[in-house]
Amino acid sequence: MESKAAVLHESTKNHDFLGDLPAKIEMVEVSEPTGEEVLVKIEAASLCHTDISCVVGETGEPKPVVLGHEGAGIVAAIGDEVTTLEVGDHVVLGRIACGKCIRCRMGKSNLCLSRRQSKGTLRTGDTSFTGSNGDSYYHYHGVSSFTEYTNVTQEVAIKVNKEIPLEQATLLGCGIFTGVGAVANAADIEPGSSVVIFGAGGVGLSGVQGAVLRGATEIIVVDVVPSKFDIALKMGATNTINSMEEDPVDRIREITGGGANYTFDMVGHPRVFEQAVESLAVSGTAVLVGTPSTPVNEVSINLREMVKNEKRIIGAFNGSYNLPIAIPMLADLVVEGKLSLKELITSSLPLDKINEAMYQLENGAEIRQVIVP
Repeated sequence: MESKAAVLHESTKNHDFLGDLPAKIEMVEVSEPTGEEVLVKIEAASLCHTDISCVVGETGEPKPVVLGHEGAGIVAAIGDEVTTLEVGDHVVLGRIACGKCIRCRMGKSNLCLSRRQSKGTLRTGDTSFTGSNGDSYYHYHGVSSFTEYTNVTQEVAIKVNKEIPLEQATLLGCGIFTGVGAVANAADIEPGSSVVIFGAGGVGLSGVQGAVLRGATEIIVVDVVPSKFDIALKMGATNTINSMEEDPVDRIREITGGGANYTFDMVGHPRVFEQAVESLAVSGTAVLVGTPSTPVNEVSINLREMVKNEKRIIGAFNGSYNLPIAIPMLADLVVEGKLSLKELITSSLPLDKINEAMYQLENGAEIRQVIVP
């Protein structure tokens, strides 16, 4: 089957999305699903900072690769070993999970060993894209959503309530479960907690909603883009701080009376993480959610204070969620009006404009952009 797709052949080292046009729009051949594979017609995809990390060469993906890892669509065909889906089901694309490794058996499918080992392929080790020259194209995160059709293994295509619009459901494929899960699952905050969210992008604003769902009484959002503060307040934030205009640590201590119970670095920047730790109250927990652009980073932390005041640091990857359970749950919360996605969508663009979309996102002008194949 032919499908229009956004393909990365070479990274843009200088982040020149508009000059280099790194994502090439071309026709690819998508193989028919066999075995555990599911063919999904993508109705909507969405752009994430992780996509940008791939395009600028920070993630080491094999190339050529069909881009995109957030997507929602309709099952078009299934292989003969698929047991969880039927043609016509509405699905959100999650992540590879073998269900057999020690991590999956512990309920940590987000850390699945097969997922970590499958660079550029499906869980089975196969690829299903072929370029016009006959070469195989790789999958991104075992997903590849910036295409009209994609093939994934059945655990990646997660069935959701048909009442949620697919142009909203696509957001459930990464940023929403990462943000909500960091607060409500990984940190497991208590009602009445004080919470600070550093970074008001799609992940951060999802974290705000997670704090609301769990009954936090103080929800402080820190960012450098004032236009995002109105949305943060609509999502449930009680206070906003522009860290370009005032010291966020001092202001957080002032608002909370000494420090917050929980702080979340949704950005993944060393200085932001230092501020998250410095903003903690006694027995507080700092959660690192955003992925730094480099694997090794230097941070300055007062270790003596960490010990004497029993402060904690934890990491949260993909919200520490088991996605086949979490994504349908989050979709139901949207349908019930308890979780809002519509306000997070700041623009909708055709696939042909993917390079422009990446430029806009990296320059802070967007929260979440829906990409229509």
